[in-house]
Amino acid sequence: MCISSVPDWFAQFKNFTFDPNDGIKSNFNRLAGIRGWRKHLKATKWMNCQTALFDSLYGTDISKLEIWQDLCREVYIKNHPSSIKGCKKVLGSRNVRVNLVNLIDHRLTGAYVIRFPSDDKFWEYTSAGRKFPLDAAKKDGFIRSLLRKL
Repeated sequence: MCISSVPDWFAQFKNFTFDPNDGIKSNFNRLAGIRGWRKHLKATKWMNCQTALFDSLYGTDISKLEIWQDLCREVYIKNHPSSIKGCKKVLGSRNVRVNLVNLIDHRLTGAYVIRFPSDDKFWEYTSAGRKFPLDAAKKDGFIRSLLRKL
């Protein structure tokens, strides 16, 4: 699923043109530069941006099986379970390593979802400024199932 309109979070900033060909990180960094956000404010805004976009793109109704199954399909789980509990279990398995920023880009731009073959590869990609806010990730929901320690 690719979003053709400007995501709500970015739309709140007048005189900023969201580039649908760039990922969330590139658009955010460009916005931060235009707005002159310093380190602390930039970190706070980055956290807000990721959380708002993930919720907007993936939803917040964790009681819908079809949403859990869609997420399973997106991260290349071939035989998606027929229950929410089963989806949570398979998404939480150690061999399902996906980056949440990459999942946002997948929905925003159609970027390929990267499923990492090892913890090292996952860490290398994620530590390059693609970390999702831990407090938001720990809340019950879709994100929590995909949360991994770095």
